Amino acid sequence: MLKDNEIRQYGEYRTKRLVLEAWNKFGFDNKKEISMTKEDNIILYHYTTMNTFYNMIEHSLCYEEGDIHPKYITMWATHYAFQNDPTECQLFFEGLKAGVLDYNKKNNIPLNDKEKELTQHPQYNLNIFTISFSKQEDYLTMWRGYGQNGDGISLGFDFSKLPSTLPMYGADCKERKYWSESEPTYLLYDEIKKCEYVDTNNIKIAEEACNKTLKNIFNKDEWTDVKQAIINNAYAPIYKNKKYEAEGEYRIIKHQIMPQYRLADNKLVPYIKINIPIECLKRIIVGPCQSSSEVVMRIKSFLWTKCFDTEVITSAIPYRSRL
Repeated sequence: MLKDNEIRQYGEYRTKRLVLEAWNKFGFDNKKEISMTKEDNIILYHYTTMNTFYNMIEHSLCYEEGDIHPKYITMWATHYAFQNDPTECQLFFEGLKAGVLDYNKKNNIPLNDKEKELTQHPQYNLNIFTISFSKQEDYLTMWRGYGQNGDGISLGFDFSKLPSTLPMYGADCKERKYWSESEPTYLLYDEIKKCEYVDTNNIKIAEEACNKTLKNIFNKDEWTDVKQAIINNAYAPIYKNKKYEAEGEYRIIKHQIMPQYRLADNKLVPYIKINIPIECLKRIIVGPCQSSSEVVMRIKSFLWTKCFDTEVITSAIPYRSRL
């Protein structure tokens, strides 16, 4: 008999299979434009604080039963509405509305109120959770904004070996046991997206998104709202204000209807846990205000206590956050 966490994992598998089947049924292809390609072959960097790095290594490593070497590192994906950019996901809907209305104006096809609602920012069905990475390896702007003003850490990940499809959970579920405190979800390569940066005065989104929405409007049926939710969840989180372009952002994007919650700045923040294979972590960069051989040695010793090792280097940027 499957245990609760095994049922949950199997349910996650079935849910994603159903979503993929829906994409195929409705003639959607969400991988063409918005997924990172294997040819990118780059290391992506997650800038964070030293405290967060410590907690990740001390409390968020997952081990297979009987193995002293960690199998996964667990990271938290936060709901899009709690990111530092207040326009998260909004730019997509502004661009979608403009694109659809422009098409209808040119073709003299009026929309009723219900059809116009399909291009609006929905209040409830965007269950989008993200983790941010940058293609910038050792970048002062990123250290200042996300790496504790130079006192933090940057984690370099190579995701090229991640699977593109889900493993089948079934008879071998009982062999998949971890020492983690919860049951995080697992990461697929196609869930890593490259952000697209748009001018807020002239928002242009992927033609595919407009075409799919128009097709959905003109061929409306009992699945119309579901199909639009699939379109929105796939495209909305990849569009960012052009002012952020220097960050060169890539994102892990996940969808979850039953998240966990944490308290931050006196607010309940929804998040989900994601297991990332430990072999994806290729490099750790110590922030420019912490850079010394002594700090590097302490970090490597800390990793050794957890029975894994990876490259640890110091930032090459000459920077002092305080005098």
